Amino acid sequence: MADFLKYSMQFEGNQSGTIDRKRVADPPGYQPSAARDAVSTSVSSSKEMEQLEAKQTALYGRAQGVFKNVGFMCFMMWMSGSQIHLFSIMMTVSGIYQPLMAIMNSRQMFPPEASEGGKLNIFVPRMIFIFIQGAGLAFGAWKLHTMGLLPTHASDFVSSLSVPVNKEFSSAGTSLV
Repeated sequence: MADFLKYSMQFEGNQSGTIDRKRVADPPGYQPSAARDAVSTSVSSSKEMEQLEAKQTALYGRAQGVFKNVGFMCFMMWMSGSQIHLFSIMMTVSGIYQPLMAIMNSRQMFPPEASEGGKLNIFVPRMIFIFIQGAGLAFGAWKLHTMGLLPTHASDFVSSLSVPVNKEFSSAGTSLV
C-alpha cells in the first residue's frame, strides 16, 4: 500500500491533504463560463438531434405506412375475380384512382416546409411513398388487363380503321343481247 502513496503533491504547505480551491489558480486560457455553456450547448444540441431523428423516423413511417392499405386494396382486387361484374369493376377503378390521387397529392403529405430548412430529408420518404403507390397502380393496370378491358390486341382497334376503297365491282348476271 505504501507504493501507491509514494507520489504525492503538497500545495503551499497544506498539511491536511485537502486542496483549497480559492488559492489554486485556474490554468491559462480556462474560462469557467465557457465550460458551462459548452455543457448546456451539447445537451441542447443532443436534444435537437434526437428530435430531428424522431421526425425523420416519423417521415419514413408515414411513407411506409401506406403499404398495408395498398396491399389490402391489391388483395381485394385479386379476390374480386377477373370476370366483368359490378364489384370487380368498382374495386379495379378504386385500385387505380386511389394510388393515382395519392401520387398527385404526395406534395401535401410531404411538404417542403417539413424539411425544417434542409435539416430533414423528405426526398427519400416521398420516393418510397410514390414507389409503393406506383406498385398499387401497376397492380390495377394488371387487373384491367386480366379483365380484358385494356386494348392490347390489334382486333381492339378494328373499329377505328377506315373502310377500304373498292377496287373491283361485281353485279348480278345481265344479258348481253
